[in-house]
Amino acid sequence: MALVSLHLPDDLVEQARAADLDISGLAQDAIRRALDVHAVNEWLDDLASLPSLDIDPAIVKEAVRSAKDEFGL
Repeated sequence: MALVSLHLPDDLVEQARAADLDISGLAQDAIRRALDVHAVNEWLDDLASLPSLDIDPAIVKEAVRSAKDEFGL
C-alpha cells in the first residue's frame, strides 16, 4: 500500500482525532467516491456522443410500467 501525505488544516485534524475518526479510511472512501463520480461522468459523456434514437415515448412508459410491475414497485 502506498504512503502519501495529506495536508489538512490543524483544526480539522484535531476535530477528527477527537471524534476518533479514521482519517485514512475517510480519505480512501472520498477518493473512491470521486473516482466513481468521474467514471459516471465519462460514461454520461460517452452516451451524449451517441446518435439519438427515435423511440415512441409510449413504448418507454409501458416498458417502465412493466418493469415496475415485475419488481413489485
